[in-house]
Amino acid sequence: MGGGADVWDGYGERLPGALPASRWEDHVRVVETASTPVSCVDLPRDNAPTLVLLHGISAGWRWFAHLFPALSEHYRVIAVDLPGFGASQFSRRHVTFDGLGDSVVDLCDALDVHAPVVVGHSMGSLVGTRAAVRHPSRLGGLIITGGPILTLVHLGRHPVATFRRNPRSVATLVAESAMVGFPVPSSASRLVAESERLRRALLGGFVARPDLLDTEVVRATMHDLGAPATFPALVSAVTRDPGRDLEQVQCRTRILRGDGDALSPPEDVETFLSRVPSADEVRFAHTGHWPHIERPRRFVEEVHRFVSSDDVALGPDPSPRR
Repeated sequence: MGGGADVWDGYGERLPGALPASRWEDHVRVVETASTPVSCVDLPRDNAPTLVLLHGISAGWRWFAHLFPALSEHYRVIAVDLPGFGASQFSRRHVTFDGLGDSVVDLCDALDVHAPVVVGHSMGSLVGTRAAVRHPSRLGGLIITGGPILTLVHLGRHPVATFRRNPRSVATLVAESAMVGFPVPSSASRLVAESERLRRALLGGFVARPDLLDTEVVRATMHDLGAPATFPALVSAVTRDPGRDLEQVQCRTRILRGDGDALSPPEDVETFLSRVPSADEVRFAHTGHWPHIERPRRFVEEVHRFVSSDDVALGPDPSPRR
């Protein structure tokens, strides 16, 4: 074989300064918004843009903790526990994606944050998109990763048609739903994180190389499983399509997508790009549904490029941009 770069270089790496998620718990605060208390990690930085980080289903701020040192060097970082997830109390007003999107804007109001760049992963990409649709003048930008998710939200209304169109996506969602609905004891999360065999079995549908992920990050992803809003949020998509009215998105939008993402098939990306003129896509090669965990260095570079508009140099074999 030739001397080309290893496609797995940097995959799941631990960035300089990264700490276990537990080390950030002193930075957690509960913010009284106009509608509900919201728990978040708030890492201030004067005279800097603000990033608002939104987690996926049955998750919390810990999903981004490994990125805090790298991001907080340049930005104010607010990593949210959405209502009914993490340490934020359940709120019936916020079990829909519209309600969750409104809660993000309410949090920004309470913190006097203007024009933040919202970064949403998986379910958080739906929440961020709903915030952009319903409050088009409030966001300074939107970064979608592990998304967009447009086809799967029709599963409850059109199960047979959705399965026929994307059987892999449906199978992955079913597996995810079975995993996220129940809390996991810390001893079990430690066992999974430290076993390559268990990581492959449980995470193989979501990421390209479970065996290469940082064990501390894997443990963090299991901390908030079983959140009370998990299934109400999923069920809400049956009655109100969270992918509607995409034409109302006005802010600059970028999709950071793994080319092997089973939950966001290429047709979802094409649909989103066709309906949101301000959107473009950056594709991560050899990456699944967790780009910010699988390719943390590249992810931080792309966030910085989007926010600052700097054309920073990437490593070898850059993935295509459209």
